[in-house]
Amino acid sequence: MIKVNNLKKKFDRVTVLESIDFSVNKGEVVCLIGPSGSGKTTLLRCLNLLEIPNGGSITIGNKTLSFDHKPPNKKDTIELRSYSGMVFQGFHLFPHKTVMENIIEAPLTVKKRKKDDLIKEGEGLLEKVGMYEHRDKYPDSLSGGQQQRAAIARALMMNPEVMLFDEPTSALDPQLVGEVLRVIEHLAKEGQTMVIVTHEMNFARRVADKVLFMDGGYIIEEGPSKTILENPSEERTKQFLQMLNE
Repeated sequence: MIKVNNLKKKFDRVTVLESIDFSVNKGEVVCLIGPSGSGKTTLLRCLNLLEIPNGGSITIGNKTLSFDHKPPNKKDTIELRSYSGMVFQGFHLFPHKTVMENIIEAPLTVKKRKKDDLIKEGEGLLEKVGMYEHRDKYPDSLSGGQQQRAAIARALMMNPEVMLFDEPTSALDPQLVGEVLRVIEHLAKEGQTMVIVTHEMNFARRVADKVLFMDGGYIIEEGPSKTILENPSEERTKQFLQMLNE
């Protein structure tokens, strides 16, 4: 489903990602963990080409792009992005549109689908994320957790093969975190392929098939979630997890 080979990313002269290799199978949930500045979010943004790598290759679905010689053209970028949906730390909902209008906007304008069909589909997705009763409300009348659940529904409306989550609970008050994590756990149980950047270690232990620990732009250690989170072999992983438990 996803295969990353020798991926590199620099900002000016600063190397942010170096020699990144990993894969995600269909239906697998992979959590990226590590200290701030380790490259987790940049890696996720590279998968969706919000950041263009400086080398290596990315395969998602049936599309492979190499970045060793030149950046991808617009057609290739759109094609690779079509395989994934991304949910950000912030919610990025259109403030002047209702929840329903927000979630049907992309397939309406990009895929030129019929509005009535999208509304029917959207109602089903909003029911799934517990937002059906809020479908006609505007974002400023919703809690942060409700806005994030609407953002998840919006990403799902494009029927992505892969969902990418960049610390989806980091902007939420602690009492709202659980409602968003429950939605993501439900998607995992349904077999949705996901890559999730998170600092929620208990959540990663419950939902992830595999955990990748990153530091300094490298993947330091990867393996089954229980192994990495309970019995890591690398000293840097142990130090990071110990720091979280203090």
